[in-house]
Amino acid sequence: MAEKLLEREFTTDQSTRIEILAWKVPESNEYPGGVKYKFQAFDLETEETILRYDNHNRHAGSRHHKHIGEDRTESIEFNGVKEAYRKFIKEVEKHE
Repeated sequence: MAEKLLEREFTTDQSTRIEILAWKVPESNEYPGGVKYKFQAFDLETEETILRYDNHNRHAGSRHHKHIGEDRTESIEFNGVKEAYRKFIKEVEKHE
C-alpha cells in the first residue's frame, strides 16, 4: 500500500498549474528507492507540459528524469523527494 508523502496543487500568477505528488511505495525493481513521484507544471492556456520531474519510466537513461516541454527529457540527480521538489520549484520559477 502506498503512503502519501506529498500532495499539493496550485496555480501561479503566471497561469501555470503545478501538481506535486509523491508516495512511499514498497521497494522494487521499478522503484528501488521505495518512492514514486511526479511534479508537473503545465500551461493552463495551452494545456502543454512546461516541466515534469518523475521516476515512472526510464527516460534519458535514468529512472529519475525531467521532461522539458512535450518532447525533451534529461536525467536528474535524485537526493530525496524534498530536494527534488525544491529543484523543481526553482526551475519552474526561472521559466516564469
